[in-house]
Amino acid sequence: MEDNNQLNLNDPSDETPEKDINQEPILSDTPSTENDSMVSTEEAKEPSRVQLFMKKALTWLAVVAVAFLAGFITFYFTLYRPKVDQLDQVQTALTEAENKVSDLETQLSTVTEQRDALATADDYRVLLSIMTDIYAVRTALVENNTSAAKSALSDISDTLDGILGVIQEFDEKLAESLPQRLNLIRTNIDGNLENAIADCDLFIKDLRDIEKALYQ
Repeated sequence: MEDNNQLNLNDPSDETPEKDINQEPILSDTPSTENDSMVSTEEAKEPSRVQLFMKKALTWLAVVAVAFLAGFITFYFTLYRPKVDQLDQVQTALTEAENKVSDLETQLSTVTEQRDALATADDYRVLLSIMTDIYAVRTALVENNTSAAKSALSDISDTLDGILGVIQEFDEKLAESLPQRLNLIRTNIDGNLENAIADCDLFIKDLRDIEKALYQ
């Protein structure tokens, strides 16, 4: 028994191995995953050159846009808008002037129509005066009163001259024949009363035709 105990005490397998103080821990050659993740995150946060360029470009574009907008607003209110207002004023004045001209033209047209109406009425009065005188000549010839016929005939020549222009516009040949027929009446008063009366009838007929064409 004692021999076994001694054997057990001297058995090196039961002895506790002593720790080597100088033994250093072995470092793993594989890098830490956590450290790699942090480095990658920091690199991702740093902007690239393209991003910096785009940022600067957008900034300059914004500055240019603001400057352009400010210039446009300045141009609009200092140059364009006053010109537009001035043009509107000129257009308004022109419209008013055109309205005044239109009113004046209307008034002138009215005056012209009235003048033409007066001229027409005066010409018609002259024509009626000639017809009255030639009827008086014919009546005197029928009554064989040559002196009264000559007296009534004396005023017709001057009166007829005042209306020959109007008759000429209506019928040139008629305007030429009326003075000739008047001379025939004057010639036949002392020679042939029947021819003078017939010439008076033709003269009256021509005057009637003029009256119907121009005044009725």
